Amino acid sequence: MDFLSFKTMISQELLFIFYYMGALFVPLFIYKYTKYFYKPVQQSMPKIFMLFIILFVFMELLWRMLFEFLIAFLQIRDALVVV
Repeated sequence: MDFLSFKTMISQELLFIFYYMGALFVPLFIYKYTKYFYKPVQQSMPKIFMLFIILFVFMELLWRMLFEFLIAFLQIRDALVVV
């Protein structure tokens, strides 16, 4: 009941699971995004590949920073909770 009434927070282990799930799906999202906006033509293939690499690194970095923030937030909350 504490979980359903938001008295207990989501555990860090669950955040790790969601992080790795997202880390696997972000490249698929980026691939679909680059494929949608750029029609694959022989001359533009190096541009598409470079765009994919840049977007991949950027999105993975943002994803990692988001989860590091969430984990730090939960650690701070656990340290401040008075029983």
